[in-house]
Amino acid sequence: MGFRGVAALVIVVGFVLNGCSAMQERRWSYCAVGGGLLGAAVGAGAAGALVNEYEAGNGGSDEEVVAAAAGAGVGGAVLGTLLGHMICDPQKEAPKAPPLPVAAPRPAPLPKKISLSADALFDFDSAKLRPLGKQKVEELVEGLKENPSVKVLVEGHTCSIGTEKYNQRLSERRANAVRDYMESRGIDASRITTRGYGEAKPIESNNTAEGRSKNRRVDITTL
Repeated sequence: MGFRGVAALVIVVGFVLNGCSAMQERRWSYCAVGGGLLGAAVGAGAAGALVNEYEAGNGGSDEEVVAAAAGAGVGGAVLGTLLGHMICDPQKEAPKAPPLPVAAPRPAPLPKKISLSADALFDFDSAKLRPLGKQKVEELVEGLKENPSVKVLVEGHTCSIGTEKYNQRLSERRANAVRDYMESRGIDASRITTRGYGEAKPIESNNTAEGRSKNRRVDITTL
């Protein structure tokens, strides 16, 4: 094989190497440039010397020597470029995977029914919420904000002290007071239904102070 054939073979090998995955994992940078220049110089110099020695003994011309050196220089430049790239050009940064979507936490379910002591929510014979009463209702308000599809039924109850008519009216006013506070805290009125039952639905006997205290209550049921 002549020296031109050798140069052509070097170029072919270079292109084969160019398809390797190792080539594709690096960024083209200064190493490739430096390797190409060095490869061109070494290839041209070595080929020129060898061809000159070979052709001189066989009557080769200067043009043939120059052509062979040029071909080897090109092959050396290609091979040097690829080797420089493979050896020390910086590797490409692996593409960052997109962050996985974070599922929004599900709101805690509201209890089906809450029974609040009217003695804790209101002063005696009053329908105005006390600070402690507002705090109790506020806990439910936060749950309703986290569960916007939930509606509530607010029911007022009293003990048997006083007339039946008066107790009925007091139970309604207390249920409405709880509703009004919820609305003031951002809960839409369409989500709240109120009812007053007066002394009609006791859960304990009204014959004892303890029983009457338990009967004075506001029941809140989620719908």
